[in-house]
Amino acid sequence: MFHFVISFLHIEKLKKFVIFLYGYGVVCSGLILFTNLLVGGTKQYFWGFYSLAGRLHPIFLTIFISQIILCVFLLINCYWGLSENTIKKQQIKYVLIGIFIFDFSSVDFIPNYGISFYPFGYGTTALFVLFFAYSIVKYRLLEVNLLITRTSIFLVYCLLLSFPFVIALSWQKQLMNLLGENWWLAPLISSTVLATVGPSIYLFIQRKAEALLLQEQRRYQAALRRASIGMGRVKDLKRLLKLTVNIVTRTVHLKNAAIYLFHPPSGLYILKALKGREDLRDRKHAFIPLNAPLIGHLQKHREPLVYDEVKQRGQDFQDQTLQEIGKMMEGLDAALLVPSFIEEDLAGLLVLGKKRSGKLYSHDDLVVFSILANQAALAIENAQFYEDMKKTHDQLMKAEKMATIGTMADGLSHQINNRLHAMGFIAGDALDTIKLQPRENLPPEAKKVYEEMETSLGKIQDNVKRGGEIVEGLLKYSRKADEGFAAIELNKLLDASLEMAQFKIKINQIDITRDFNGRLPAVRGNFTQLQEVFFNIIDNSYDAMVQRKEELKEPGYRGKLEIRAQAEGSHLEIFLKDNGMGVREKDFKRLFTPFFTTKLSSKKGTGLGLYVIRKIIEENHGGKVDFVSEYQQGSQTRLVLPIAM
Repeated sequence: MFHFVISFLHIEKLKKFVIFLYGYGVVCSGLILFTNLLVGGTKQYFWGFYSLAGRLHPIFLTIFISQIILCVFLLINCYWGLSENTIKKQQIKYVLIGIFIFDFSSVDFIPNYGISFYPFGYGTTALFVLFFAYSIVKYRLLEVNLLITRTSIFLVYCLLLSFPFVIALSWQKQLMNLLGENWWLAPLISSTVLATVGPSIYLFIQRKAEALLLQEQRRYQAALRRASIGMGRVKDLKRLLKLTVNIVTRTVHLKNAAIYLFHPPSGLYILKALKGREDLRDRKHAFIPLNAPLIGHLQKHREPLVYDEVKQRGQDFQDQTLQEIGKMMEGLDAALLVPSFIEEDLAGLLVLGKKRSGKLYSHDDLVVFSILANQAALAIENAQFYEDMKKTHDQLMKAEKMATIGTMADGLSHQINNRLHAMGFIAGDALDTIKLQPRENLPPEAKKVYEEMETSLGKIQDNVKRGGEIVEGLLKYSRKADEGFAAIELNKLLDASLEMAQFKIKINQIDITRDFNGRLPAVRGNFTQLQEVFFNIIDNSYDAMVQRKEELKEPGYRGKLEIRAQAEGSHLEIFLKDNGMGVREKDFKRLFTPFFTTKLSSKKGTGLGLYVIRKIIEENHGGKVDFVSEYQQGSQTRLVLPIAM
């Protein structure tokens, strides 16, 4: 019993004490067989004859009871140290109940001391065996195949050790005739030899039998360990995920496997890799919400979930949460679900289907898959970091290109303006020529052609003028802000910013309102720099509105941007409030970090906008930027700028 308890609880430091107890057991067996120190004779009771305690029996009984108390103490200590409703806790509870049942067998010691009390302890011992058998089946208390193998070997070992005593009892007369008064030395010496070499033989046979029985399991566990070591060498995230599910399904012979990774912008665990069960790619199973009971349970307990155990515990305790988790695992076709953590964050889930052999997942399997999942988490983090570095490099290149285009803006605008002017002159000359032509004697068809040509040439002139204004606006925006600080009216600044924004976004798809009068004081600032600030805020708000419209699909939704301003002492406060998608709370700290973006895709934003806004307002203008947001409701940017004196 003591050996079982410390093995069950994985208490390595007490294994030497187990060897001592087995040696003590051999000594007690010898004392019973060859002396009257433990068993001092028999006594007849109303039910029949029963053994009486010898002089050393009280010591034996004290050690026996002490072992049971120590076992119970170790189990209770471990029980209170575990989380609520874990499978290990249920297993310990069943072991404690089993030991409590077994304790009733201690009443069999009462008649050893001459007290007439019927020894019914053998009945509770039988009940104890049945109870443990039930526990093994219900809560995977032991690996049944391994248990049967070890028990069979142990029984053979016991028979081997008892062989000298059988000979001594059966052939006592023959041995006395052969060896005389010292006949007992033969069984004693042979039992001593067997007791000495027996443990080594027993352990050797046990290792060989277990190796044969667990050959397949240990093979794939070794393969998974090797795979977990090699994961860190793969830099491509998609390839890494696909490789992981393929290795797991092929090595362990699983029906299916999948990996879900956390996607911070959406707050979902999204299906990233799948082997088998292609139907899981549908929308229902393609993601797991962050607030799902399954995710909450994994974040709290940080240990693998076995479907059969979750289902059983949900029924036993009538736990609604466990029942919901069981249904979700059933929908994912998950026989085993292994969480993958990066520090304190649940980075992803490894979903494993049933083994094709029909065998259950063992405790060793859970340990190996936990190691694999944690190694995979590190490998995934490395791959994501590598991808982020590539994106950052691409964004830097893009920013460099834009800077280069900015330095070329003067030359480009000059060339474009020259061609626009030429087109305008040509259109004007053609229009003047047409107007000077007499039309009195022309047929109606020709007059109509002349009128259409006049209209078309007039439109060309208007578009040439508009094109020149656009080039001038782009030139102002891209030109270095070296014109210095001056008094700037907010309305003019907003007009210039909206004029630039219309070339990137569809202004007519949102409503922009200005909630302030025209008597606001001017701010002191650099017009070009502040134009860039408002352009970036308007652009960000527009993208947030588009994201909300596409993701939430609210009927009748239309994007709105409200701009308010008010004078506060020597500063002007400007509020730009939108009803877009908003920002998650956990992304707030990184909002003003270069190259961090929450937009729908990396192609939509460089992640430099908010960084530039803060730099221009706070460092260049001595102002202040505040940003507040509520996810799925909207955001508000507050700018504080000095008033021009």
